[in-house]
Amino acid sequence: MKEEKSRVNTNDNIKMTTEEAIELIDILKERVSDITLKFPKIGDKIEFEVQAVKDGKKFIVNINRGKIDIKKCTYQGRTYINSIALLRLDVTDSFHINPDGTKIQGPHLHIYSEENEMREAIQFDIKSDDLYDYCLGFFRKFNILEESSGILYQMEMEL
Repeated sequence: MKEEKSRVNTNDNIKMTTEEAIELIDILKERVSDITLKFPKIGDKIEFEVQAVKDGKKFIVNINRGKIDIKKCTYQGRTYINSIALLRLDVTDSFHINPDGTKIQGPHLHIYSEENEMREAIQFDIKSDDLYDYCLGFFRKFNILEESSGILYQMEMEL
């Protein structure tokens, strides 16, 4: 199986407005390649490109599995150029503390904002034991056509 790779230039000084980020998140997207990807095993990750259906603007999606906590997984969508994170779903049993001090227990969603970048999160609205359910939920939030996901998933048995 061939893994898609991106050529991304990161620049920590580049910012965008919250409105620009929301517009990019809301763009309808589809996978660039029709290569079937395997959902990452424990400790592994995959990265692939998606593009806007309308104008072909590219984005990168990452799926990273935890090494120690087998139920931990991070899904992230970012810009292709400058690699700015727009949306990130952290599936975890631990908690996240927002800049205002509020705690969120369990799965939570980070949405880029001009003020807090990715430091603030909201509770994610899916409760499941299946990481693929979260994957599809993230695809819906990042506006990726579900039929274009092309990710082969096989639930792992806990040891």
